[in-house]
Amino acid sequence: MALTVVKGLQSEIFVPITPPPVWTPVTKELKDMTVALATAAGVHLKSDKRFNLAGDFTYRVIPGDAKAEDLMVSHGGYDNADVNKDINCMFPLTRLQELAQEGFIKAVAPENFGFMGGGGDQQKFTEETGPEIARRLKEEGVDAVLLTAG
Repeated sequence: MALTVVKGLQSEIFVPITPPPVWTPVTKELKDMTVALATAAGVHLKSDKRFNLAGDFTYRVIPGDAKAEDLMVSHGGYDNADVNKDINCMFPLTRLQELAQEGFIKAVAPENFGFMGGGGDQQKFTEETGPEIARRLKEEGVDAVLLTAG
């Protein structure tokens, strides 16, 4: 496969260069872990303010005991019609709740997070939103976070 390079070609959206991921070694068994979900897919409670589809760096808190029928997606970067029919295909909170009930994991985190990736002020997300979500997860004693994309 050959790579085609076209000089001067520019995307209509800002695509940031992302740093390499930071990996933390797992030190507990899953049965002893509190697990959170975070998603860049624009998931939020139906009662929450929708994300600004032109770009948004804010986040929404999704309670760990939320029901699938209380969740929805507002995201301008992909067709979210199907995910709004079955939120668990993008934000598998019901499946995570089932794993906790079966004892496969210790618990679902009391707070989970939805945000809208792919747009908005990336610097604000990097310097404000991301660190705030991480701080809240750490305060909750979350052991692992599953991240889904849009």
